[in-house]
Amino acid sequence: MTAALPKLGIVAGAGELPLQIARACERSGRAFHVVAIDEFAAPVPQTMPHARHKISKLGASLKTLKRTGCKDVVFAGKFERPHGRVKLRPDWGGIVFLVRYLAPLGRSDDSLHRAFAHFLSRHAFRVVSPLDADPDLAARKGCLTAHEPTPQQRSTFAGALRLAKSHGATDEGQAIVVADGEIIAREGRTGTDAMLAALPHLANRNAILVKAMKPNQLSTIDPPAIGESTVVNAAKAGLSGILVEAGRSVIVDEPRVRLRGDELGVFVFADVADGL
Repeated sequence: MTAALPKLGIVAGAGELPLQIARACERSGRAFHVVAIDEFAAPVPQTMPHARHKISKLGASLKTLKRTGCKDVVFAGKFERPHGRVKLRPDWGGIVFLVRYLAPLGRSDDSLHRAFAHFLSRHAFRVVSPLDADPDLAARKGCLTAHEPTPQQRSTFAGALRLAKSHGATDEGQAIVVADGEIIAREGRTGTDAMLAALPHLANRNAILVKAMKPNQLSTIDPPAIGESTVVNAAKAGLSGILVEAGRSVIVDEPRVRLRGDELGVFVFADVADGL
């Protein structure tokens, strides 16, 4: 059944997620091609079909996806908005995108994601979520680690997810740090790891990291995600655990996340954001 799925184009940013999806395709027999964004993506094994393009060479990326017969496209990994360190020299496809979608580029991240999805749909591609490309990535409800939250902490999870959703409505980020029902840190455009790295070490072991899907965000691009580095940075900040939205969040390399959480005494828990 899986082999009959449309060929998947994996647009690869930073981190391990792109290769995790590619390996899931290899295991299931689904055809795929990786388009690695040069400024962000790690090296791709030579055994995997792939090409590398600069972030501004959108036309070249489109040609690669079409030439290799991809029908579905997934954005996987971390992408940053171009700043001073990224020199933009767009090809014709990039120029067309900038002219057509210039206004959304200055708005929210979700507006930018919707612009990319619309642009690709005009070229007959279907944008899918990493959770569709590899359903095993989805955070399952319950405790991932042997190290568990206390009953008192679990009683606060529904409220913590509501607070994360409230922050997400600002479109500044998907993550917050909560202690005793109060937000003590908010994710900005620099991401979760940067927020945790800037957080002074906390003596309050009730503090937890919370990540959830933003209200009304495009669910196919940039779902909430955690990985081993998230657990390490949470431990460095003195947090007792991590709470993510079940079914809508990505766990990158679940065995390593579980192992590192138990090594560092940080629980990882997924819960449903009821009614949100």
